[in-house]
Amino acid sequence: MFPTSVVKPIDENLKYLVEKIEAESSGLSVLAARQFGYTVTQNSLELTIKEPRKFNVLEEFIIRAGMEFNPPPTANDLASILGLDSVFIKSTIANLQSLQTLADTSQITVTEEGSLFYAQGSVPKRPYSVSIYAITDNLAGKITFQYESLEDIVINQPDLTDFVNIEQKNPPISSLQLADIQEIIQSCNLPLHVPAEGKFVTDFKVKGTTQIIERNISLFVIFDHNQDKLNIQIRSGKEILEAATKKIEELYNAEKISLAELCQLSQETINLQREEILNQK
Repeated sequence: MFPTSVVKPIDENLKYLVEKIEAESSGLSVLAARQFGYTVTQNSLELTIKEPRKFNVLEEFIIRAGMEFNPPPTANDLASILGLDSVFIKSTIANLQSLQTLADTSQITVTEEGSLFYAQGSVPKRPYSVSIYAITDNLAGKITFQYESLEDIVINQPDLTDFVNIEQKNPPISSLQLADIQEIIQSCNLPLHVPAEGKFVTDFKVKGTTQIIERNISLFVIFDHNQDKLNIQIRSGKEILEAATKKIEELYNAEKISLAELCQLSQETINLQREEILNQK
């Protein structure tokens, strides 16, 4: 048993999680658990997406001519070569230009995007739009994308940033380039930008204003008997927030945060509880 003078500062609402953590591993003891409020920012994004369709014979010939002829031919040149009405050739070229497969020039010039689709044996369909949400989390140090908007709720808990200085290292959404957006989409495993399948996000717009969203997170101070080590863990409900946990532990190890301020857990209390735990082994 812990000495009666030592009180484990554990939030009543987190006792069930504390019991679960300790029950799942006999080598862990939770010394403190506290809830905090924390804010992230949310932006709405509108993505422009293009998917492939198989090109027809004439489209293939026109694109290939633009890539292989030197100098690139005009519509009249191709009409003469193929023995077709130039109006028919010009109509097909205009359609490929509207799809950004060909540049809007008198000579047939294939765009970079057109080359990507041609390599897949296709041309793009008409583009369509998809709305997603960008969540910027400075504690986790990353930007994530998701389909659903975060619920805006009121959190009646102390603000974590009153105790922890969290630097804003994520760039504003409006400053990101298309390549950045594509990379984040892929890192979030959203099936919206899949070059191997000929599916591309070709543009994006930030819609509306930035929202400040409150979230409820919990901090656990856990003693690992086996490693004789103190760990700090950040959770959202039962989910362990790995990036946020790593950030908080880095700040603690660098002595930039105080557990006494975060959860009324003094070093003396930690030492007493650690000694009691190790004596029980």
